[in-house]
Amino acid sequence: MKRIIILAVALFFAVAFNTEAKGHYNGVGGYFYSQLSPYGSWIEVDYGVVVWRPTIIRVNWTPYQMGQWVWTYDGWYWDSYEPFGFITYHYGRWYYDDYYGWLWYPDYEWAPAWVEWRYDNDYIGWAPLNPYAVFSVSVGIYFTTTYYTPYYHWNYVTYGNFCDPYVYNYYIPSGSKYRIHSGTKYRNNFVYYNGRIQNRGIDVKYISVRSGQQIKQRDLIRIRDSKELSRDGYRGKNEIRTLEMNRDELVRNDLSRMEIKRENRTTSVDMDKVQIGQRDNLKTESRNDKSKERNLDVLKTDQNRNNVKNTVDRVFDQNRNQSNRNNNENVNTQNDKVEKQNQKKETVSRNETTVKQQNNTRSNESLNSNRKNQEQTVQLKQEKQKEVSKDETKQTKVRQQNDNKTETNRSSEIKKSEDKSNRTDNLKERKR
Repeated sequence: MKRIIILAVALFFAVAFNTEAKGHYNGVGGYFYSQLSPYGSWIEVDYGVVVWRPTIIRVNWTPYQMGQWVWTYDGWYWDSYEPFGFITYHYGRWYYDDYYGWLWYPDYEWAPAWVEWRYDNDYIGWAPLNPYAVFSVSVGIYFTTTYYTPYYHWNYVTYGNFCDPYVYNYYIPSGSKYRIHSGTKYRNNFVYYNGRIQNRGIDVKYISVRSGQQIKQRDLIRIRDSKELSRDGYRGKNEIRTLEMNRDELVRNDLSRMEIKRENRTTSVDMDKVQIGQRDNLKTESRNDKSKERNLDVLKTDQNRNNVKNTVDRVFDQNRNQSNRNNNENVNTQNDKVEKQNQKKETVSRNETTVKQQNNTRSNESLNSNRKNQEQTVQLKQEKQKEVSKDETKQTKVRQQNDNKTETNRSSEIKKSEDKSNRTDNLKERKR
């Protein structure tokens, strides 16, 4: 009995330790949970592995799609137009699962954009970094396992459209992505400077030359409250606001206070290779040279948090309503298509029935005509046979008549010859 109890306790602690170990680098803090819950769902895809799945409101949606590239002191910054982008494009990694779709894996280190790059002389492209990508102060980005982002998860544009505020209108169509992707070179250029991660990506001078445009550096203002992210407060200014909070603020709450949906199906990510969320790879350094830091510290404004939240929610609701309308329109369109297809099928079936009937009628008519032809042929044969028999009878009669005539002539000739001979004999006798 004691052995059973000891084994049960050991098993309990082993499971608890395993869950705690995985939750250590794959858990989610209360701030992420509260900010992202309105725009998606939190699910547990493995023991302690909690990820966020966005509510997709557009067909063929991918991360880092709706926004603008801005050049800042920290490199290429993705200024997202989506209400959840201030978190999911500057913290964590993205991964596409064949069952769940796009999933966001939380991490607590800020970057201007967690993306990898590809380029050639004509095109530049980017794709979200996967959970195997880890940042190290000494080497930058390295991967814990071999993984290649599929070409269809990349966004490609020409250099002239790269910094366009509506860059999403100029993406290369999916049918041409493979050809462009296969001719590009890979690059990622993450560095650690002045206590922050920088994404240098493709050199700004190279992009400026290839695009023929002068790219200006914009100021990046760091805030610690999402209520100050509203664009209304700095519209028209040469600045971008981004949320940057320390790790302790982001992981303040634990999973026990959150509603997490537990899924029975795990993802295809090898969690033993995932190291994001650990703090060993990154050491915070003090910023000794503040004169080179062009990012400004921002003071709190009088903006109301509820107003900002209502604005964001309104935008998302509008998009969602538009999506619902589009879905309804798509459903109606599909119904119309189905009705048209059914009508076409009915028409085709009617035509087939008509054709079959016509063919049957024609076949019957042909059979009847064949029968009539056969009957007429038989009658003709019979008539011919009758005529032949009549001809043969006539010929027989003629032959008989000829034969009779011949016999008669012979008999008459014989008589004549006899008469002659008798006459001759008589004359001879007389002469004597």
